Amino acid sequence: MTTKKAMKDEREKAEPIQRRIRNRARGSGVDLADWSAVDAEKVKRVIASVSACHCAVQFGYTRDMGAYCIRIVGDGEPYNEYIRPTEDIDLYLESLALDFEDTQIDKGGKRE
Repeated sequence: MTTKKAMKDEREKAEPIQRRIRNRARGSGVDLADWSAVDAEKVKRVIASVSACHCAVQFGYTRDMGAYCIRIVGDGEPYNEYIRPTEDIDLYLESLALDFEDTQIDKGGKRE
């Protein structure tokens, strides 16, 4: 008969293995993020509107390529936004550009 301590030790020993299995399974979905499939004009508009507000934008992926990662720097604390490939990335980019264009207008700039 096993004791509670022995059961706890076994569970703690198995956690890293189970975590690796879950992480590997999580990244094996059908949909992978792919920046080459995104509308380049929308990406260009985001770059222009974010940089006009004296901020920076970085584009990347999550480690498992399961989501797009967009990092905004210079708008307070740097932050990451994660968008799954099943979500509408073009709509997200359009709204992000509008948010920063609205910020320019609030500061007295003009929208082109």
